[in-house]
Amino acid sequence: MTGRVCMPNKQRSETHYIIMLGLLLGAQPVATDLYLPALPAIAAELGNPALTLTGLLLSFGFAQLILGPLSDRFGRRPVLLAGCAGYALASFAGAWVTTLSGLVICRCLQGAAMAALVVCSRASVRDLYSPVDGMRALSKGLTGLGIVAMSAPLTGALIVAYLPWHATFIALGVYGLVMLAWVWAFYAESIPARVPVIASAVLPSATLVVLRGPRFRAWTTMLVATYCTLFAFLLSSGFVYIKVFGFSPLGCGLVLASNSLAYIAGTYLCRHLLARMGPDRAARIGGVLTATGGLSALAVALISGPQAWAMIAGQWLIAIAHGIHQPCGQAGSVGDFPEHAGRAAALSGFAMMLAAFFCGQFMAPSLGSSAWPLVLSNAIGCVCINIVAWVFVPRAYRTGGQAA
Repeated sequence: MTGRVCMPNKQRSETHYIIMLGLLLGAQPVATDLYLPALPAIAAELGNPALTLTGLLLSFGFAQLILGPLSDRFGRRPVLLAGCAGYALASFAGAWVTTLSGLVICRCLQGAAMAALVVCSRASVRDLYSPVDGMRALSKGLTGLGIVAMSAPLTGALIVAYLPWHATFIALGVYGLVMLAWVWAFYAESIPARVPVIASAVLPSATLVVLRGPRFRAWTTMLVATYCTLFAFLLSSGFVYIKVFGFSPLGCGLVLASNSLAYIAGTYLCRHLLARMGPDRAARIGGVLTATGGLSALAVALISGPQAWAMIAGQWLIAIAHGIHQPCGQAGSVGDFPEHAGRAAALSGFAMMLAAFFCGQFMAPSLGSSAWPLVLSNAIGCVCINIVAWVFVPRAYRTGGQAA
């Protein structure tokens, strides 16, 4: 399979496809980052909002297990269109709820719809690209995600500064409508024609084939380690920088935006590294960057207590590494399974979200009380990421599988 997108219509160009990837993959950071500056206001009005984030991610993870195989069987386009519509409707509903339980329900529905967007976009890359070319394409799409993620906290901070927190959910609904229009106009079905197979005959064996893949397991472990590290930052950053360090909501938004800018730089670095070396070596370079960021912030905290400047600088390095590990991990986990790309994307995505849920449950009791939980979660995360990068991924490439 070549590295060029095979679109059946001239209007559906590779540029349109990469923009679509950025929008769809950006739905997840928009759903989290845009309302992060509003978390203190939500907490003051409704109560501890931790479940609004962990519930979103848990439903996101479980829904992928259903929607990934469905997209393999019935196509990416119908699942994507339904997901975009559901994302918009759940967001608009969240703007009008008056209880914490109602907001949690809306976020869970939004997470289920978001699963369609992310799993289908990741699987479509495998439909259209070879594994390594898919990593490069995903790095471009994730550059777009970084731009969206950089804009989201700033937008959220400006909204919260002048409007009630409900307005952040109206903005999420508008974003869902933009995605729906783009998919409708510019995305044709990407799954190549195949001989129909009875679903019940392939479900158990296909899942086992994916789970037994050494590269699937290695890259999925990388995705879990990197995403849990990021999730701990997302969940606690608003409280740490606003409540502990005294930043304004706009100042917190600028911190989150700078983190996204570092992530964008990491996606460019990823493409540079992949042009010169294999993804396993690129992962090790990302591991070094992660260790430098996480352990340096820990060293400063041990000497003089947690410092905002050290945590921000360390998070930049972690974000750059994230821009390397995510394209490699997302494309690498589905790379060996062109006929089961939706299932592979779903299983790896489910593992990420399940781990993030437990991470959130662990972090929630300490939100706003100290910066130490964020310092320690970054340090622990960087150790786990380096174990995967230096042990699991190289071992998976030595044991074989399809060519990357």
